[in-house]
Amino acid sequence: MSHFSVAFSLLVPWPSAPQEPVAPAGGDIVGQTIVIAPRSQQPATFTAASTQVITAQDLARTGERSLPRALAKATGLFVQETNLGGGAPILRGVLGNQILIVIDGVRLNDSTTRGGPNQSLNGVDPASVERIEVIRGPNSVLYGSDALGGVILIWTKNQAALGARAEGQPGTVVSTGWDAEYKSMYDGWNAALDLGVATASDGFFAVGSLHDWENVEAPDQTIPNTGFHGQNWFGSWEHAFSDLRRLRFTASRTRDFDVPRTDRLNTGFGQTQPSDLEHLFKVQDRERYQLTYTDESSGFADSMQSRFSLRRYREDRQIRALTSSTRRLESDETQTLGLGTDWKKLLADGHLLTWGFDVDYDDVDSTRDNLNVNTGVVTSATGSFAPESEFLSSGLFLQYELFDTGPFDLTAGARYSYFEFEFEDPGTGDTIDNDLDSFTGNLAIGTTLTDGVRLVGTVASAFRAPNLADVARTATFAGGTELPNADLDPEESFYQELALDVQRQRWNGAIGVYRNDIADTIGRLLQSDPDGTPGTGDEIYQRVNVGDAEYYGIEARGRLRLGQDQSPWFAGAYVEYTRGEFTETLDPTTGGPLTDVPATRVPPLHGNVSLRYEPATPPASLSAQNGIALGFAELSLWWAEKQDRLSPFDLVDTRIDNNGTDGWVRLDLDLGGPFGPPESGASWRLSLLNITDEEYRVHGSGFDSPGFGVVAGVNLRR
Repeated sequence: MSHFSVAFSLLVPWPSAPQEPVAPAGGDIVGQTIVIAPRSQQPATFTAASTQVITAQDLARTGERSLPRALAKATGLFVQETNLGGGAPILRGVLGNQILIVIDGVRLNDSTTRGGPNQSLNGVDPASVERIEVIRGPNSVLYGSDALGGVILIWTKNQAALGARAEGQPGTVVSTGWDAEYKSMYDGWNAALDLGVATASDGFFAVGSLHDWENVEAPDQTIPNTGFHGQNWFGSWEHAFSDLRRLRFTASRTRDFDVPRTDRLNTGFGQTQPSDLEHLFKVQDRERYQLTYTDESSGFADSMQSRFSLRRYREDRQIRALTSSTRRLESDETQTLGLGTDWKKLLADGHLLTWGFDVDYDDVDSTRDNLNVNTGVVTSATGSFAPESEFLSSGLFLQYELFDTGPFDLTAGARYSYFEFEFEDPGTGDTIDNDLDSFTGNLAIGTTLTDGVRLVGTVASAFRAPNLADVARTATFAGGTELPNADLDPEESFYQELALDVQRQRWNGAIGVYRNDIADTIGRLLQSDPDGTPGTGDEIYQRVNVGDAEYYGIEARGRLRLGQDQSPWFAGAYVEYTRGEFTETLDPTTGGPLTDVPATRVPPLHGNVSLRYEPATPPASLSAQNGIALGFAELSLWWAEKQDRLSPFDLVDTRIDNNGTDGWVRLDLDLGGPFGPPESGASWRLSLLNITDEEYRVHGSGFDSPGFGVVAGVNLRR
């Protein structure tokens, strides 16, 4: 056996032909547009069972603190948090570097992205996000390595030029906005200020935000070592050469400071004392600069987009073991240059071709200083990554679509990927290098069974190339020391899915079943046991391809309008059940072989039901003075069953109780609407989260979830 998943939420109708997503109505930004890469447009075999589209408004209405938590509530995704500064979404049973995150068509994952939970998604400022598309299931043909479980596509806010607007618009339009929110369960706040300027040929948008979180307030205690603070900046400038040709430049920087590694600083399950006396991410600093040229004018392709990017991620860590006098001051900095281009061409009626390439080059600088806290003496040591670490990834892809020519629509694609890495052996100084390549493909066939009923079948292969975190990084963990391995093979998967979408006048729903077989999973092999007693924490392990995993799933979601056709009342439901197994792996304490054991950090059966009030036309203010109106209200019940099906890796994880993670139920109420005179553009939000003050922990997380909390927010726009 292996892995299962089930789910329910609002569907969008499938397109009869590939379409570019449309910006949501009623957006805050004047002339707002969303720039989509040709390869990112929904294919003819789109299915709502595996793809969800979430707007900035959807995210804001959740009342959640971070982008991972807001996305979890808006979609039903299970999200694991080792600390408050993280948040790893789980798609099709996997997480970490087996999930690919893409921002404006450019990868967020780099060659240092760690396996397991990480902070990548939390490093994206929600104030800069306009739209997110969550694609469940492998997508390596279009996006390359890491897309074993799915892809999260993030599109940032943009300001369009006024050139295509009707006559009578002023020569320049300026808009400003201010948003602030207080969250009692963190005794903290976040605030953002934005500015938009549009002229005949140019659009400019900028937003800056701050956040400051104290320790988490759980129902029975204040959880120490959870709070942190940070700042985010984002800017976008777009120049329209014509209605069909435009150039866009974006720049962003997100910084979090003094983020505690909560599970290492607080006593975990099976421990009498914490692992570390000090363990802080002193700085998590992410910069992104991107130049995007889009051309939809006539030529050998109907549309093309080229993206050049420069990205930098720096992480500074301060670590001191519980009984040690040595404070480790570690720093890793990754600089990435990227280039990618997509083309799309309609060959004839119902025949569409998409093709392109992408290249990314990573250069990693890693340092470490050891400070003796008693003597003040500082000595240098080798950083986590080997000196002169470099990584090159590249790929070519081609996708063909057939639609509106018969009873079946079809999407078929193929990709060739090539990788190189190089680094200096810290012990000998010798240069170590290697290269590898991979072929992947996909085939999806869709048909309309009857009016409003759509069936789509998909088979796809995907892969994850071993990155520098696998081949060039020496790291310590609870079991000892983990050594890199330059001879690893890629993790490869073969995926099958069958999805059914149903669209009716008053209700819609989707259900999908899938299987994902992942071969050559990368894990640890015991190399030596100095004292003859495995599990004491001084063993030496090496990264190796340890075996295979299987995942099965079933996913469904739906929404029902209550009452007449124009009724503002809706009921929704979501449920997900996942099951997975390692068919072959290694015992984490002895290094011996294991077969047919549960996969790690598998979410339990979980879901939600909701009752929502939202009129089709948002209400105006009750008066031209200082009235207030209700624009939406949603009561949602979230639940998870007990998870006691634990893998051998879960049993040695101090974040997980050996008896399993108890089930829980949480009740939320979210409200919002306009206030003041209509021309003020002001709105309010109020959330009552975990109303029953339920004490619970999300399976695999490093701390208990917050208790009852009040979230109050206001947005002002002119």
